[in-house]
Amino acid sequence: MNDLGRLLRTAARVSRTRYPGFIFGLPLARGEIPIFTYHDVETQVFARDLEFLQANGYRTLSLEEYLAARNGGRRPARAVLLTFDDARHSFGTVALPLLRTFDARAVLFAPAYWMTAPAQPGDDLFMSWQEVRACIESGLVDVQSHAHRHALVATSPQLVDFAHPQALARFDIYDWPMRDLDGAEELGRPAPGTPIYRSMPLLSATRRYVENTELTHACRDFVQRNGGDEFFKQPDWRQQLTGEHRRLSERMPGRFMDDQAFHALVASEFELSREQFRKHLACPPTSIAYPWMLGSPLSLELAKRHGLRTAFGVALDYRAERRSARLPIPVFGRLKCDWLQFLPGQQRSSVLAAVGRKLSGIARLQHLAH
Repeated sequence: MNDLGRLLRTAARVSRTRYPGFIFGLPLARGEIPIFTYHDVETQVFARDLEFLQANGYRTLSLEEYLAARNGGRRPARAVLLTFDDARHSFGTVALPLLRTFDARAVLFAPAYWMTAPAQPGDDLFMSWQEVRACIESGLVDVQSHAHRHALVATSPQLVDFAHPQALARFDIYDWPMRDLDGAEELGRPAPGTPIYRSMPLLSATRRYVENTELTHACRDFVQRNGGDEFFKQPDWRQQLTGEHRRLSERMPGRFMDDQAFHALVASEFELSREQFRKHLACPPTSIAYPWMLGSPLSLELAKRHGLRTAFGVALDYRAERRSARLPIPVFGRLKCDWLQFLPGQQRSSVLAAVGRKLSGIARLQHLAH
């Protein structure tokens, strides 16, 4: 996928995003409780946010307090909900100590598979279940679901790239679509040479394209036969590998997963997450933060069937929040933590100074295959 394609996707995402008025210097709307989402955090950045909230009289709500306020309960004059996705190590080492220091509350959305699966080499990224329990025991953190696999799936036979050293270093462990290889699902970073097809988040997709196992192995073997990582130093490596893929794909075609199997795969995200929460935390989740974007109608219906009562998306999903009454469960949009310093108060940030930086950051973070 070239940079132009990622730039166009950036423009599309910005055009679909609803930005609240306070970002542009306006006061909070009556009863408005912004939700902010963090991933990896740094001490200086998160401490600055908590200092800003404390200095300007904002309360950090628990999930229960937030939902009660949204359901007609008392709404504090100034309040926010702080959420953290992925259960990365930095939550335990950076965020939790600062929450204790400021007596602040937060919600941690944990992807159950990655809490349990052995880390890939160099990928010691996630908290253990024991560390997550310690967060709950602090009395400051609510722990909820961030799906099970936090996975992308191919949705089209359209080839967008191959796994290569530069991309493997650049893109996060989640940014690689899961692969059906030899009857088993492979997650995380793939071997060099692996074909990457147009993809979407599993819980937002309506179908899955299943790559041909033989073709995947053949592309990987082609790279190894031609020098391994040294192969990618050749200026025409992509043309060579694309030609090999095109030649072989005619007799090694992929297929689309049938509807019943796809339905079962989506349902397994909720079943397996619930199972792991019961096993390690002794209670099932009641809320989910969807990875990347809000779930499909099928996914939202399955979420309700598996005991989830609320769903959180991102800023792109505010439009869905406005039609939440017609959805199986209530849906809430969230803002990137970058916007927290724009809240009304002393020393609030100015949008004019941040627009260029924000757009540049969005462009850099566009994903490889979706």
